[in-house]
Amino acid sequence: MMTTILFISFVVLLGLNVPIAFSLFISSAIALMYKGYPLMVMVQRLVTAADSFILIAIPFFMLAGNLMSHGGISRSLMEFSNALVGFMRGGLAHVSVIASMIMAGITGSSVADASAIGTMMIPSMIKEGYRKDFATGLIASASTTGVIIPPSIPFVIYGVITGASIGKLFMGGVVPGLLFGIVAMAISYYICKRDDIGRPKKFSLKVLVQKTREGFWALMTPVIILGGIVFGVVTPTEAAALGVLYALFVGFFILRELKVSMLPGIIMDSMITTTVVMFMVVGAFLYSWIITVDQVPQMVARFVMGISTDPTVVLLMFVVVFIIAGMFIDLGANIVLLIPVLFPVSKELGIDPVHLGVITVVTLAIGLVTPPVGACLFVSCDISKTPIMEAFRASLPYLIGFLGIVVLIIFFPQIALFLPNLLIK
Repeated sequence: MMTTILFISFVVLLGLNVPIAFSLFISSAIALMYKGYPLMVMVQRLVTAADSFILIAIPFFMLAGNLMSHGGISRSLMEFSNALVGFMRGGLAHVSVIASMIMAGITGSSVADASAIGTMMIPSMIKEGYRKDFATGLIASASTTGVIIPPSIPFVIYGVITGASIGKLFMGGVVPGLLFGIVAMAISYYICKRDDIGRPKKFSLKVLVQKTREGFWALMTPVIILGGIVFGVVTPTEAAALGVLYALFVGFFILRELKVSMLPGIIMDSMITTTVVMFMVVGAFLYSWIITVDQVPQMVARFVMGISTDPTVVLLMFVVVFIIAGMFIDLGANIVLLIPVLFPVSKELGIDPVHLGVITVVTLAIGLVTPPVGACLFVSCDISKTPIMEAFRASLPYLIGFLGIVVLIIFFPQIALFLPNLLIK
């Protein structure tokens, strides 16, 4: 069977440390040649996959996030967050969570959030007496909101693969992202009170007003992007382009920390990241086409429905798959590899594609903190110079809380569907 050759060659290539995007292309080519298809079919499929207007959103969101990270917006958001929640028990921990949530509405990338927030907050927390492993685990865990709160690159990838509304997916991530933040703050409060660290400080309304005024332009970024989509002023792709223009305006003329000399490096970083993502996305279309020709989704559907036809049970099974896969493969790659197989099953059972999309991204986000491939965990540990397993143990309470949110979303779909159905018709 063509799919057997596809899977075996793909696993072998991964074992040889070939990048996932190239493994997709090479294994697909091997499978097609085995079945006697001309390689021109591969070229045609790749060109068709890349010829998508919505895919233009990916490089624009990448560039907007990088411009804002380098343009002083991160510092402005940190100061606002400190004025807002820094007075509470475990103040710096709460600042890290709030800043991560706000940054999520700007970058759409958890790794970027972990790097930007961690570079500033981990040294500050250690200096204030917080344990190094706690600070590292917190930053890694809080940064997962970067791919849940819109704009989110994984939601764009999922939407392109399944045809689901990206606007609805964005809205579907808002409440789960806020729940992630609330749970992270509650756990941080408990740990800080138990260990008697991060003692409360005096709240200053004057400072909050001042920092809100100074951070106004930064705080308006997610409002402009999401507001434009919700009210139908712009499409997600146009919103991404608008985000780039807004980031340039704020960086050059408001905060004045963005310099012309910085642009080549920022653009180059965005191009490299975009290229990796785009290779995976178009590779996914070829991979999806091959397994569809071999009727793999139908076989998986028959197998799954042989176990249960209850959508709740099936979604719980999917979550187990996502958690295991998230430990070994990056989030974006998991969407590319798993959704073409699992989505037809969910469609057969009448599961809302937005509901599945939110569950997929939220669950796979947990994998960003689990070894051996937890990207956010590695970034945070590199900043603090903390052993991986120490930081992972410190992050476990957060991951358990996040998994509880995933279960809630499965049993109460309106957590993910209320805002999309209310705001986007």
